[in-house]
Amino acid sequence: MNKILTVVIVMACLLVGCDKDDKQEEFDRKAMLSNMASGVIIPAIDDMNTELSSLHTSAQTFSGTPNQNNLDLLQASFENAYRAFQYVKMFDFGPMMDYGIKASMNTYPTDTVEIESNISIGSYNLTSADMVDAIGFPALDFLLFYQGDAAVMTSFTTATNATNRLTYLTDLTSKMKDEFALVVSGWDTYETSFINADGNDSGSSTSLLFNEFVKDVELVKNAKIGIPAGEFSGGMPLPEYVEGKYSELSIELAIESLNGLKNAFNGGTGLGLDDYIIDVQGAEVESSLAQNINLQFDLCINKVNAIPNQLSDQVSSNPTVVNEAYLELKKLVTMCKTDVSSTLGLLITFQDNDGD
Repeated sequence: MNKILTVVIVMACLLVGCDKDDKQEEFDRKAMLSNMASGVIIPAIDDMNTELSSLHTSAQTFSGTPNQNNLDLLQASFENAYRAFQYVKMFDFGPMMDYGIKASMNTYPTDTVEIESNISIGSYNLTSADMVDAIGFPALDFLLFYQGDAAVMTSFTTATNATNRLTYLTDLTSKMKDEFALVVSGWDTYETSFINADGNDSGSSTSLLFNEFVKDVELVKNAKIGIPAGEFSGGMPLPEYVEGKYSELSIELAIESLNGLKNAFNGGTGLGLDDYIIDVQGAEVESSLAQNINLQFDLCINKVNAIPNQLSDQVSSNPTVVNEAYLELKKLVTMCKTDVSSTLGLLITFQDNDGD
């Protein structure tokens, strides 16, 4: 009797597994990828391109006439572009990966000593790998917000090396604009191959999309919140490791990042990973994993939003509220990395050692 029961259970499990495999293959992944390309990725890339062009124009205007009004406009352009970046960074494959956009535009904390050395010498190669922590948004964050507007204006007008500093500013924005323009043109040809690679294997576009999505959720947990909070340094807060340290945009950028990730997960207003999950799970499930992930995104956004500004202060003065946000982000990572992987039969192809 026990042997018969065992056989029945095994057969049932095999049937369930086969049913899930069939549903994974039945879902129209090409339609999902087409929507992701035209409805989510390319619009985000185009928006980023527009904001970077505006940022460079504002930098040129400020360099020509460095006054408070033009500084205000430049700072606003910087913030708009930094927000737009939160909606493209999770698509770090294809042209984005080819040109190393994610690392070159947002490696932080920035090396202020190296930046000042570059300005003082007046000679540098911003494309060198050694310069990765002296370029991008974190470097601009330092140049445009360090010690307040009065100090910033002085550094660009009457201080020693003010002319070199203005040149460094426009060199940074020019580099960002020009390199991202390559991503825009790259997607013109990459879009078709992205849509056509509609399998479920590790080299497919679905796998690339899923893996970079999960990796970016982990980056929100780790880089934006966990590392500054001391989660990886034995409980010792590291406030200097926050994103947007000088502009005090840390919390806002974390929320924008989560909004961008949630939008990507849902395919904007079209087919996304959420629909793929719902299709594979079927109508018989009591609570869809896709719905639970969306609820967890909302909870994470609320928890991060509950952290008073500035994050660099709160990691020491208000660690409980920061830790609450971190723990919810940790749950989100597990749901995306483990549960989605299992449901859709997608392999995690990147390595990490943080234990989620």
